[in-house]
Amino acid sequence: MDADIVLNELFSDGAELCVEYSDGPVAYRARWEGRPKTPPFKWGNDGEEVPAHDAWLAELDLRLEGLEALVSPELVKKDESHGETDLAAVKSLLVQYAGGLQAAFLYYECDGQKPPDTMGRMIMTQFRALMQASKAVTPKFTPEKVDEIFTTVATGSRSLERKVDATGASTFDLIDFFLAIVHTAYHRYACESGEDMASYSPLSSKLQTLMSDCFSARVFPELSKKMEKFKEAFTTGTDMLLKKGRRLTEHTLASCQLKRVKSVEVRVGLKYLCNHLARWNLLGREFSLQDLAYFTIAAKQQSDNPEEFELQPQPLDLNANEFERLLLFMAHYMYRMKKKHEPFEEFLGETLDEVYKKSNVLVDMNKLEDNL
Repeated sequence: MDADIVLNELFSDGAELCVEYSDGPVAYRARWEGRPKTPPFKWGNDGEEVPAHDAWLAELDLRLEGLEALVSPELVKKDESHGETDLAAVKSLLVQYAGGLQAAFLYYECDGQKPPDTMGRMIMTQFRALMQASKAVTPKFTPEKVDEIFTTVATGSRSLERKVDATGASTFDLIDFFLAIVHTAYHRYACESGEDMASYSPLSSKLQTLMSDCFSARVFPELSKKMEKFKEAFTTGTDMLLKKGRRLTEHTLASCQLKRVKSVEVRVGLKYLCNHLARWNLLGREFSLQDLAYFTIAAKQQSDNPEEFELQPQPLDLNANEFERLLLFMAHYMYRMKKKHEPFEEFLGETLDEVYKKSNVLVDMNKLEDNL
């Protein structure tokens, strides 16, 4: 790992860095209390076995997360197994809509003037904005109730345990967001239908109502509408350009990677990629962080229907294929915003050329001769 690359990625110009060092390793003289009982890594015939990217959702215990309290006690009285089956149905719905919910989370948590290094965290105003855009907020289910749900979930004991420092205590990660969606479904149904009807309705039905009436009817179509515009970017000419510049695109992505391991596929976190897009005078000048969010969604998904989206590794990263699609969609957005009259293929070629030069994978011969 190149120490200069790491420092340039993590620290801005003029920032202070304190380095602690010692005379070398010191043998432990006392038993390490609290040490892991099992090895931290698993190894197979092909090397390290990495957990599936959706393992966190598969292993999410809704009972431990406190959602059992939202299950109707009246229905449990009639059937003791209702609590277990209802939570299982809720879990199934979260899995079904996971890809679309993740996309909505990314798009709305990138709203506003937030710095890229806070990506992956949603604040209260952003959660409220999503609930308002989805029309989940009504005269009966007010924004104040949405804020109460946010505070309840964000400050819950399980949520605080997942956060490594105090700076994230008033924010949602993706797990918090999923749980808050269930809380929202429960409280909104009670406000809209009345406590009597709500007490005899399964929690899974309330969640399905929220997903159908608010996300499938409002949020998902809006995301789909934005992504449909990218269909125009796929032409025979753009395909030829991307193939021609494939090696330079791969080198560009590799130049953004902190740790380079030849045997591992090059993948760069979206948060770190933001630093480079800003240095290339793109992010913050040609498009916003929220624009980049839906470029990324389109780059990683094969469908433009959020209900068919697949859950992606969190935090989000991009491989060479996804980065290539990101550059294509980024260029197409800039082309439309600038209302260029030249063919898109020509504008794409110029944009790729600039990215390659600014990332130093393509040398400008004129400048090189001037320096000589």
